[in-house]
Amino acid sequence: MHAFEERIAKVLSTDFEITPDAVDSDVTLALLKFDSLTLVELALVLEKEFGITVEEGELTDTMTIGDTAALVAAKGTAVR
Repeated sequence: MHAFEERIAKVLSTDFEITPDAVDSDVTLALLKFDSLTLVELALVLEKEFGITVEEGELTDTMTIGDTAALVAAKGTAVR
């Protein structure tokens, strides 16, 4: 798992109580039961965790953890 994916998996575990076993690069947010409200919550958590801005609609439930990591990486943040 890529470093961004690992940090996102940690966020999902600590902030959204998703078990680490359920998180994989190819798992979609929909499969993790994320709806529109939890997507907004996730965007806010990612903004705080990575120091980025996630625009409304950038996160969708069809995105995988890998897609989410790519979005975060594209924002030019570094893994700490």
